[in-house]
Formats: sequence, structure tokens, C-alpha cells
Amino acid sequence: MVFKTRLRLKIMIAVLGVLGCLVPQVALATTQFSEILYLDGQKYSLDSLPLESYYGPGNPRPKFRAPNTATWRGYIATWEIDGGMLYLKAIRAWTGQGQVGLPALFPGRKGPVPATWFTGRLKIPEGPVIKPAVPHPIYGKYRLITVEQGRVVHQEVIDNPGGTQLPGP
Repeated sequence: MVFKTRLRLKIMIAVLGVLGCLVPQVALATTQFSEILYLDGQKYSLDSLPLESYYGPGNPRPKFRAPNTATWRGYIATWEIDGGMLYLKAIRAWTGQGQVGLPALFPGRKGPVPATWFTGRLKIPEGPVIKPAVPHPIYGKYRLITVEQGRVVHQEVIDNPGGTQLPGP
């Protein structure tokens, strides 16, 4: 009797293990905290990561650590567009030494740092959530801001009626 009970238990554990492997990984993921962008006095969530393009061979990325599953990149940056220029206004980053801010990543810089390293597109979600997707939900509209070497060169708002993910950050 004990042998049959143990055998059934082992079979149940094996079946649960197989079923666990069949669950899509997205279902196990956590929506990530967005970056923050101030534009014309308004606070927005930002679905782009402009700080990532700062790091490269001549400027290695610090060893950030994730403080939780909603911040795998290890930091949350606050940005501002002022006078047509993109600035890194503040950052909360987590390293082996604990939580650090802007001076730890940009020594000698006390105020906002002009994001002259960034050329790309900033994506700001607007309107209602169409699909609750991971790592970011999909929205009905997006404001796209094109930036070249930190300077804003174009802005547009586009509809996302089909609810499909826009390409790239």
C-alpha cells in the first residue's frame, strides 16, 4: 500500500513538472516599471530605455542588480525634455553597494545630464490599454519622439487600432 501511494505521488509530481514546462514563459513574467518622462510639465510613462545606449565598450555598464522582478534592468530613470533637449534628470539604481543616484553614475555631475549620447525614438503610451502584455501593456495610441544626439527633432502621435506592439523601443 505504501509503495503504491509513493508511486502515485511520484507520477503526480512528474505530470505537474511536465505541465509546468508547457506554460508559456510570458505568463510567468512580470510587467516592468517604466522610465519616467516629463514633457511640457506633464509626467508620462516611457516605454524606451535611453540610458542603455550610453553604455558600450568605452563606457561599461555598471553591475546593476534587480531590486525586484519588476525592475530587471536594475534602475529607474527620470527624464525631461526641456528646450528641445532630452535630459537625464534623476536615477534610482541598485548595485552591490546599495541604492545609488545620478552622482554615482555620472561623477561630478549634480544636475540634469544632457543625453547627448542618445539617438533614437522615445515611445510614450497614451490612451486606453488594448492588451495587458508583458513587459509593457499595449496602448491605443503612442507619442513617438525622435531624438538625435539628445535633441528632439520630431514628434508624432500614432493610433494603434489593431493593438499590435510597435516595433522597437
